[in-house]
Amino acid sequence: MDAQLKGPIPNLEDLQKVVADYLHEENFEPVRTLLSTLHPAEIAVLMNGLNSTERNFVFDMVSPEEQHDVIIELEEPDQERVLERLEDERIIEVLHNLESDDATDIIALLDETTRERVLEASAKKDREELEELLAYEEDTAGGLMALEVVTVFANKTAYDAVEMVRTARTRGIDNIHYIYVIDRSKVLKGRIPLIDLMLAPRNQSVLEILDEEMIVIQRDTDQEEVAQVFSRYDLISAPVVDEEHRLIGRITIDDIVDVMQEEAEEDIAYMAGTGEEEVLERNVFNAFKARLPWLVIAFIGELFGALVISRFEESLATVLIIAFFIPVIIAVAGNVGIQSSTIVVRGLATGEINASRAFGRVGREVLVAAMNGLVLSLMLLLMLFFWKGVWITGIAISLSLICVVIVSALVGSFTPFVLKKLNQDPALAAGPFITMTNDVVGLTIYLLITSAMLAG
Repeated sequence: MDAQLKGPIPNLEDLQKVVADYLHEENFEPVRTLLSTLHPAEIAVLMNGLNSTERNFVFDMVSPEEQHDVIIELEEPDQERVLERLEDERIIEVLHNLESDDATDIIALLDETTRERVLEASAKKDREELEELLAYEEDTAGGLMALEVVTVFANKTAYDAVEMVRTARTRGIDNIHYIYVIDRSKVLKGRIPLIDLMLAPRNQSVLEILDEEMIVIQRDTDQEEVAQVFSRYDLISAPVVDEEHRLIGRITIDDIVDVMQEEAEEDIAYMAGTGEEEVLERNVFNAFKARLPWLVIAFIGELFGALVISRFEESLATVLIIAFFIPVIIAVAGNVGIQSSTIVVRGLATGEINASRAFGRVGREVLVAAMNGLVLSLMLLLMLFFWKGVWITGIAISLSLICVVIVSALVGSFTPFVLKKLNQDPALAAGPFITMTNDVVGLTIYLLITSAMLAG
């Protein structure tokens, strides 16, 4: 390899530049040598910073044995682009070398026609596994789980369990943390930690060393709730069961890390008003389509704000000072609403806030907002007195500010609970919806109070 690539690996940007330069010079051997030293995750990150032609070159130079691992590490838009270039036979080979949960994620990215062709041409066992997992909703435990589970029957010994682990390893099953004990109907009886199995006498019954006190996941459980369970009990792996408590798969911590990242990105996107637009989305038109609906909703909502102002045209003309503080009221209402909704959304996502105690939490947020509103209103009252020397006007504007803050906190904290009850993502409450609502409601309250108090 040339001197540029010897010694410690450069930082990512430098590495991408070096690789791009080699590719432009059609000097492929140094790149191929470098790729052989990198982890699939590092190759995926490297590819992300290259243009489409360079990415294709890099992927083609990865050894066939590692290409399937690289695909799994890529972001979804890049996965789709790589898959579009592969022949059906190569896709089938990639799927065969992946664990069932990863293979299901990949095949779900294919268009319906290609997916049907690939499934039809796959080996019977692979096809059955993929079809079983594709039947589950993507964001449930069933959609997350892998079917590769190490099991042993309840009438066996520790020796038999060790042999099952050996067999599983030869089949390529990784991250074995527990051996699950089942009966002939696949009903889960318990689990044996791998270390306990290694220390047990080989002739000891598995029933004598199994752990019956374990956390199990129902297959229809939402992935966000699964992530909360893993976080709450510090799990590294958990079995997935059906309604009859039959073992059907397992979820491991690497899947949960992906879920947490996905949920966080989704919440941030909703809060920013960009929908489910991917950060790495390179298609400008797709980004445009993702953002426009949210902006249209916010735009229409703010038009109601203009309509509200027009209804108080006479009051604004008579007491012009009211108009000066409209931006202040709108900004404070939006900030209070976002603060309250963000706290609740985060609490619901992490499980720290229970939806059954909504009223208590809403009451807390309203109380905090009222205290803050009182301080802000006193500051506003003093400022108006020293600026204009008007007590009545100051009291009217300050009183309306307190009311606006309280209502904004009420709307901001209560809306996520409503959305949760309706099986919608609570993060929707923290985006343009909550801002639009608080702007219009806050403005209406402000103009109603000030107009009423200062009329005549």
